[in-house]
Amino acid sequence: MEVKIVDRGEKEVLIALSDVKVRFANALRRVMIAEVPTLAIDELAIRENTSLLYDEQLALRLALVPLKTDLKDYKEDEQITLTLKATSPEKAGHTMVYSKELIASDPKVEAASENIPIVKLISTEREIGGIKTVARQKIALDAIARWGIGREHAKWQPVTICSYRNESDGDERSLLFTVEGDGSLPVDEIILEAARIMQEKCERMVEALKELS
Repeated sequence: MEVKIVDRGEKEVLIALSDVKVRFANALRRVMIAEVPTLAIDELAIRENTSLLYDEQLALRLALVPLKTDLKDYKEDEQITLTLKATSPEKAGHTMVYSKELIASDPKVEAASENIPIVKLISTEREIGGIKTVARQKIALDAIARWGIGREHAKWQPVTICSYRNESDGDERSLLFTVEGDGSLPVDEIILEAARIMQEKCERMVEALKELS
């Protein structure tokens, strides 16, 4: 098998694979999606929430914020605490709370993108759908991030795009592989870790077959 990097961006890479079977590329794709571990918010303790979002909506948004991590620090049972506290302005208006306002107990952990909107906090009372909102809206919460894999939940998937196609018509052994990460891990690291996981699985299979024989 020959591997060539065709194009590379900050979060994506295009790789040309030649002399390779489609089933190998598909196995690599599935491992990248489902088995490369990342950190994601998994538990939430909401101390105050007077925003327009229900607690469950707020929890869903926070769980889907990619967290920048380092696989070298991977510990299966590790927990990272994050806090978020925000209040709307004193005067009339509003403020948008962004992912960059999440503060982690580990300084190496942060939102992969600073400007993911979480919730808008409004300063003055309004009537929306027959319901009056609270003035000077606030949120205050503690979150726990844990390691997991995409097979358990989509919030742990490190890739947003992971696909391949034939490089030319009729050539089934030459593929163009596109991988785009969500920023939680460098895209090169995602590919290497997926390959390592595949290798480990094959080695375990070989050892199991040896024991049977």
